[in-house]
Amino acid sequence: MRRFGARLAGMALMLGLLPFTVSGCNVTCACASTPDPNWTPPPVSAQEAAAAAAKFAAGSTGAQPSGLVASLSYSGQDHPLYAVLGPTVGAVVDAHSGLVLGFVQVDALPESSEVAISSAVAQARATSFLSDRGYDTGALVATTTLRNGASSAYVATWAAQGSGVEQISVSVDPSNGTPFAFVDQRFGVRLVPPSIGAATAARLALASISTPGERVLANDFSFGFDDSTWGVSLGVPSATASDVYEHGAFVEVDAVTGVVTVRKSD
Repeated sequence: MRRFGARLAGMALMLGLLPFTVSGCNVTCACASTPDPNWTPPPVSAQEAAAAAAKFAAGSTGAQPSGLVASLSYSGQDHPLYAVLGPTVGAVVDAHSGLVLGFVQVDALPESSEVAISSAVAQARATSFLSDRGYDTGALVATTTLRNGASSAYVATWAAQGSGVEQISVSVDPSNGTPFAFVDQRFGVRLVPPSIGAATAARLALASISTPGERVLANDFSFGFDDSTWGVSLGVPSATASDVYEHGAFVEVDAVTGVVTVRKSD
């Protein structure tokens, strides 16, 4: 069992932007950085990092996602990290230890503000999520808060008594009790997990444009430690062919707050 009191010696991560981009059923990495010229390969390989993320995603179910690809990236301290990406998940894996430091199940992001379970139930679901992955929270203090917005989310956080440094969090969909995000904050990760799903983002984007007949042409998800957004491309039917759509607008929806920004409108 992993105990949260334990630390990795000499590890101080200050994570900057590590964006993941989800486009339809495809995920591509938008990370780019340059290692020190004296860099040597980390002990954890890309294949091992992808396997660690797949195992984390599966928990005790054994149903590991396929198609995960790990790309080596760097924090501001040139600490090697892997961005591990797949069709429906994104994760960050430490290249020295193989620990999963961040995780989001994109296809499980909440789609409503409905609250159908209590905070106690949400905390129990989050605890089960962690125990399925070998974490022991017995010595820590847990708190669970409800985050409201276009979609709602419970965030269960565990921390050492009197300290906010050694902590982890699990986000849970309050409409169905499904955990959808995990952050290990013990090593400097300061991610605010997204809580707005694709359908909600599309609805918000369409509501921001008054042009009749607008349709969603693409809905791309970018997941980063500084922000998470949906980029929604909208279009209208062509004047010459009803089954052909012309680009009409590009709308950015903050996946945490639901704030809508129209970047382009024709």
